[in-house]
Amino acid sequence: MKPVLPPFWHPTFAHAFILDWDGVLAETRLDFSSIRNRYFHGKRVPLLEAGRYLPEETRQQLEKDIYDLEMQGADAAEPVPGAVALLDWLDDRGTPWAVVSRNCRDSIDLAAKRAGIRLPEVVLSRDEEPVKPHPEALWKAARLLGAESSRCVMVGDFIYDFVGARRAGMRALLVQREEPAWLEWIDRACPTVSSLLEELESPMPWVPWEYRPVVERKGTSWLETAWPLEVQVHPDCPDPARFVHKAAALGVGHFLVEPGLGLSVSRWQESLPLGREWLGQPLFESLEAFLAGRFPLAVVSEGAGGRELPEREMESALGEVLR
Repeated sequence: MKPVLPPFWHPTFAHAFILDWDGVLAETRLDFSSIRNRYFHGKRVPLLEAGRYLPEETRQQLEKDIYDLEMQGADAAEPVPGAVALLDWLDDRGTPWAVVSRNCRDSIDLAAKRAGIRLPEVVLSRDEEPVKPHPEALWKAARLLGAESSRCVMVGDFIYDFVGARRAGMRALLVQREEPAWLEWIDRACPTVSSLLEELESPMPWVPWEYRPVVERKGTSWLETAWPLEVQVHPDCPDPARFVHKAAALGVGHFLVEPGLGLSVSRWQESLPLGREWLGQPLFESLEAFLAGRFPLAVVSEGAGGRELPEREMESALGEVLR
């Protein structure tokens, strides 16, 4: 199987999968509308978080109602079509996977038994706080799987999965739903778990989330041509973080920083995204850390001789280079 190389991506080559439970592996058909009506006047608030602001007795009753509803759904659980085959695929490849869910652990165990779905060693329910979309829930799963967060993919069917994935620096896949409003949060949408499995078995290059805007405006060929360019960060650049971010957003994937340059006080004062912990450290390392959160495939290294781009009119200048 030929690997998919940057600037493209495909989940087949992820180091670990983190899977939501309800709606991705087990179908329990939970409907929380009656609970929202009872406690929050029908507002679509996050129940677990909003419940913390209720009086103690009311909060305890809310938690019991949520638990009872989840257990009722778990008792009638069925496997999501394609879920068992997806888990077989992961196990056959030796790809570690975990379940991270906002459901209680009792309901996950019961649903797994009723639906005939095996659980992995790593199962994080809401009994282990914090819960999605807090990134620590996903970071903890990655640590337990022995994988770097940036090499993990979160597969979910609800917005909390994708907000959590973005906060944690993970790739994100939507399955089993069509929600246009969520597309800005995810790397890819697959209509069903079965269709995701088909994609995994025949990997083709996907444009990752961070490069989708430039591809939509300029096309795939622009990204393919811009990515290999080595662009020099000029030693006198007043705001190197803004410069590399602007170039990376246009598809540039490689940056060179003159050896020996550090993050001086004056550069730090101008480059607001660079934290004070990087003061006095090599400039290329601080820029690499900065880009990692937004353009994780980009490469920053020490070197000279790269192509220089003006920050003003950068897009048109880059267009001339790519012709």
